[in-house]
Amino acid sequence: MTKTQIKFCGITSVEDYLFINDLIDVNLVGMIFTNKSPRCLTTAGANKILESTKRQKSIVGVFMDQSEDYINDILTEVDLDILQFHGDETLDFCKSFNKPFIKTLHISNQSLVYNSDFKNVANYFLLDTSIDNNHGGTGKKFNWDLLSKNNKISDLINNSSYFVAGGLNPSNVAELIIQHKPYGIDVSSGLESSIGKKDHLLMKKFIENVRISEKENYEKN
Repeated sequence: MTKTQIKFCGITSVEDYLFINDLIDVNLVGMIFTNKSPRCLTTAGANKILESTKRQKSIVGVFMDQSEDYINDILTEVDLDILQFHGDETLDFCKSFNKPFIKTLHISNQSLVYNSDFKNVANYFLLDTSIDNNHGGTGKKFNWDLLSKNNKISDLINNSSYFVAGGLNPSNVAELIIQHKPYGIDVSSGLESSIGKKDHLLMKKFIENVRISEKENYEKN
């Protein structure tokens, strides 16, 4: 049975990191380094979190249209495994750091526009909701029917490893898994009791619903 990859993003506290680090079903932990987000970390804050225990997950550093110097400064201070580019970064820019990377693609008005050359280079794609040019952090899901009905999107996901983000929570993740079987899912605000503070019960419920949905798909086939 294929397991959906799970990324919990927007981690801001040692307490939440310790809890997530012990969850065997979580694959990636996202730390945000753009001040456009209320979950933005400083290098000191990130290192305090990462040094609190032995690392068991891949750590993703999330950036959004920052300069090369800014990102290199973060990389000098913080040991990141994967970079996530959440803005309008070019392919050459994303490649320049010599790190595995995730490229976020923003779905707005039932459409997706992106540089197809990324398909040959990006390690992963992340499909997220864009509303009024707000890229991510909307807490809203895009129309998941586009995953199968939009030719450009379906071509991308049929040939690439991709995560779905935007408005996910324990109540709706089963629908996504059962109907569309994504490679991975990325969730942040849908697991929070307040901005930047994860609810541990919601995290457990989210994982439980993902695995139940996978089992249902497996038994159907």
